[in-house]
Amino acid sequence: MAARPRSIKTAHYPEFLWKVTHKGKTRFRFQTVDGSRKMFPLGTTEQQAIQAALAYNAKHRASEARFCLDAPSNYPSPMKKKDSLDKPLREWLPVVIKRVKSEEELSAGVLSRFINECNKLEQDLGSVLTKSLTLVHINEFLNSHYSNDSKRTFNGKISNLKKIFSYLADESAIDTNFMLSKKLKKVSQDDFKKRRNNLTVEDYENIYSAAPLFLKVAMALSLQTTHVVREVYRIKYKIKEPKEGVCGIVWFKEPKLQDGNIIHGTLYIHREKVKKAASSMVAIPVTDAIKEIVELSKTDRLHCPYIVHRKPIQAKRGIAKDCDHPYQVHHHNISKEFSKIRDQLGLYSNLDISLRPTYHEIRGLSARLIEQMGESATIRMAHSDAKTTKIYTGSRDLIWNEATPITVKTSQ
Repeated sequence: MAARPRSIKTAHYPEFLWKVTHKGKTRFRFQTVDGSRKMFPLGTTEQQAIQAALAYNAKHRASEARFCLDAPSNYPSPMKKKDSLDKPLREWLPVVIKRVKSEEELSAGVLSRFINECNKLEQDLGSVLTKSLTLVHINEFLNSHYSNDSKRTFNGKISNLKKIFSYLADESAIDTNFMLSKKLKKVSQDDFKKRRNNLTVEDYENIYSAAPLFLKVAMALSLQTTHVVREVYRIKYKIKEPKEGVCGIVWFKEPKLQDGNIIHGTLYIHREKVKKAASSMVAIPVTDAIKEIVELSKTDRLHCPYIVHRKPIQAKRGIAKDCDHPYQVHHHNISKEFSKIRDQLGLYSNLDISLRPTYHEIRGLSARLIEQMGESATIRMAHSDAKTTKIYTGSRDLIWNEATPITVKTSQ
């Protein structure tokens, strides 16, 4: 059946451009080379639609043989069958995120960064059909957002993008996984050197003296355990038994003597960053020093299952993300409070803010103090390159690495 000829009013329109009535309003519609039909935005003038159609046809249809659709033809139709899998990237990203959540045991922090990467990708390339994506798009995206980042950070972003596109390829959302051709930046030993300055004992004590109670408690726990804020904010006063993913203390009915130290119980810490590693589960003896920190935290008389806690201000009441109690302090807030007091005291003001020691540097300070005592900090820090003592808890054969009882002191 021959197509209906254009009216006199639209005879000057380029091929594949139509004026239609949609929901009671006059709109312009255009058919792309893949057969999909797109509606121009409301407010598009006739001249704008014509210019856009001419530009598209000149770019994508210039090499096609021209023929009349009204007459019989032996040529194959230029129309392509619409590919149901060739959808805008924004429609595929939720599928990728869902699969990553169900198929990969990522820590909360790693998953959060992965989702943020997906969100940025959606903002920049969400409207692009997945089978039209090329390495050019990705290079532009990387250069736009991360060109000033370190090589290691840049490579981390590439790894996240490779993960995204491996799932897209598995879903047949792209014909070829071009991200396999994307090279990582070559890193040297200098790229692995720590940029932030170390925290000194004197500055630790200055910040501790000026800190509110919840930060004092957190800092003291990090100093005694070597563990960072992501573990410290999750430590509970009391747990019945050690569990995977849980940080807390199992108290003894009566104190015990171990290596000349009075031990009141065991602090179990499952480090989130390396939770899959065998070394990530640490059992730290509760010495007098750790018990004193616990008692210090109770002086505010607030009822909360977490050792690090505070009463939130009225306007911000509620349970923060990654927390399960209104008085629990989120790890971001602990880190921010540390940096805030550091700057209020004028410490390291001669350094760029990116080079100033953060809360994380308490871990390094603790490790150095332990090494100065002639002890190894490896087990305590949940590192895996030293001989460890194993504790079999009997609970699903979980194995905890037992640290030695140590009291970390900032002064002799």
